Amino acid sequence: MTNNNENLLEAIGVMTVWSTSSNTEPTRDYYNQLLNEFGPEKVAEIVGGLVSLCGILLVRSANEKGMTEQEVLQGIAAKYATR
Repeated sequence: MTNNNENLLEAIGVMTVWSTSSNTEPTRDYYNQLLNEFGPEKVAEIVGGLVSLCGILLVRSANEKGMTEQEVLQGIAAKYATR
């Protein structure tokens, strides 16, 4: 498995923890566990995996909605900028 694939799978692990909890504490704990076990280099790699995962999901969302990636991002920005 390539390093990029490993980073993506770690990112999916982080998001799986996030998606199964009603608060951010378990995700923060998981992230801190990775930081303590593997150091800041691993955390930086996981951030790269999170960017890749976001890109995959952005392209999928844009394709499903018949929009460009930029339009999807602008829609999200508009929603959260007014909060």
